[in-house]
Amino acid sequence: QKIGSYTIQGMHKIPESAIRLQLNTEVGQPYSSLNVTGDRDLVQSYYLSHGYANAQVTVQQHNDAKNPELVDVTMNVDEGQQIFVNKVLISGLHYTRPAVVTPRVTVRPGQPLDQSALLDSQRRLYNLALFNEVDTAIQNPSADQPRKNVLLLTTEAKRWDATYGFGFQAQTGTPYRNTPSAAYLIQQGINPNTFSGGANGHFGVSPMLIFDLSRINLFGTNQSATLRTEYGTLEQQATVLYQYPELFKNPNFNASISGGYVSSQNVTTFAASSLFATTRVTEHVTKPTTLIYSWSYREVKVNPNSIQVSLALIPLLSQPARVGGPGFGYIRDTRDDPLDAHHGTFNTAQVFLSYSKFGSQANFSRIDITNSSYYDFGKRHWVFARETRYGQERSFGDGRQLLIPLPERLYAGGATSHRGFAINAAGPRDPETGYPIGGAAVAVNTLELRTPYPNLPLVGNNLGFVFFHDMGNVFSRSRDVWPSFHNFHQPHEDSCRTPPIVNTNPDGSLNVQQATPTCSFNYWSHALGLGARYRTPIGPIRVDLSYNLDPPYFPEVYDYQSSVSNVPQPTTGQANHFNFFFSIGQTF
Repeated sequence: QKIGSYTIQGMHKIPESAIRLQLNTEVGQPYSSLNVTGDRDLVQSYYLSHGYANAQVTVQQHNDAKNPELVDVTMNVDEGQQIFVNKVLISGLHYTRPAVVTPRVTVRPGQPLDQSALLDSQRRLYNLALFNEVDTAIQNPSADQPRKNVLLLTTEAKRWDATYGFGFQAQTGTPYRNTPSAAYLIQQGINPNTFSGGANGHFGVSPMLIFDLSRINLFGTNQSATLRTEYGTLEQQATVLYQYPELFKNPNFNASISGGYVSSQNVTTFAASSLFATTRVTEHVTKPTTLIYSWSYREVKVNPNSIQVSLALIPLLSQPARVGGPGFGYIRDTRDDPLDAHHGTFNTAQVFLSYSKFGSQANFSRIDITNSSYYDFGKRHWVFARETRYGQERSFGDGRQLLIPLPERLYAGGATSHRGFAINAAGPRDPETGYPIGGAAVAVNTLELRTPYPNLPLVGNNLGFVFFHDMGNVFSRSRDVWPSFHNFHQPHEDSCRTPPIVNTNPDGSLNVQQATPTCSFNYWSHALGLGARYRTPIGPIRVDLSYNLDPPYFPEVYDYQSSVSNVPQPTTGQANHFNFFFSIGQTF
């Protein structure tokens, strides 16, 4: 059947031409009850948005008397009385300044009473995060007065909020390997509690205490301040964050100032701490696109009791250093669900410049780019996901300014990176101890095939599986990245298996003669794996097991800091084939 005639009756105060072009139904097109119902709702909404709160719209349809293949549609409109806004009254403001609330109320005195604007005002006030409740009401809604007052009833939220909790921190990767005894470490002047195990990384679990204190409604505005603290043996932090939304009275710009102290053991080579201060301006260009402008300073320091690289590297890379300068970030997110995307893309780019002209003690530039995409296919919604990351650093200047501190170097490996390695354990290693020292370039590509969530006993449809392939590495120089792409195995592998020669000097100190000058890590390491995902409201709980097809060899010597006669024989280490990871959220 097709539409024979389409008539609108009862429109007197609003011209029919104002909405006729917006209707979905036209004469001669196939009849669709869904389109007719949509047109009725559209006309109803149009009247409500123009102050006709009591407007009624009904639809009649019947077969054409002359042609049963045609359907005649008639829309009847009872307009009712148009109502205008007399006053907008806001109650419940004890601490919040009226100047913060008024610009967000889109209902204006003298204008027609727009029901959609009333809901929009309510939404905008909730977005301030200053109110527990925002109710709207119209004074004497059933009266025939042409002008009525609009009431906004607000209940302010508590200005102070304290949260605390107890949990655990977990560091996963590979089990302990080639670990010297506690007595031997004490002989070497190394704290056994800070020693991270072997050069491959290890499992680590630490209790964690969390305490946060926040204050909203600063100065009667939507500005806020938050103190965040976290304490565990793997990580400790105390940071203060001040947020200034709608900078320059522009909702697209937000500003923040943060600073504090962070100490973490996220690399087996060292535990690093940082005192930092950052000023940031965020611009929401479009819904998917965000730009971040920042200026940051941080004093990075390596814990001397945790350093596990040779004496030759300690004075060069682990001394406390001040790093600071401007930064720029770009984010474009078109994913359908950030917690578990099925389609869309996620792209980021971060640029940072540390320069002595800005007060920095190390001169270098850094760029780090990621590109992720997601593809949903099949009736059961399989997902193919991929992510590519490339980053590089370039130092400039002279003397110490050319040295990039250990915590500022580029790393890869772990649950959200290359799963063929323990956390941050990919790439170059100290030639004497075998511990990862990061690099000046990183390239990692990840492919995942995510299965649908089948309906299983006990867990229902909450458990899914992932097949993945990770490849890439960390490189000492950016010019080594792409020429190494065709290297599927570690080059000069035999030379990497030759351990250093350790002799004892007459004074009892150690003399380490590096016998592996050609040991190289310039190759793209490949890993295959299987993972499980259990869906929760905060994102999937993730377990991954990977197999590195060609883990690197490296020399390792433990006694690099003291002069003892009981010197263990140097050995050749190799990163583990198998790695296990436990985390929350998808890999990317």
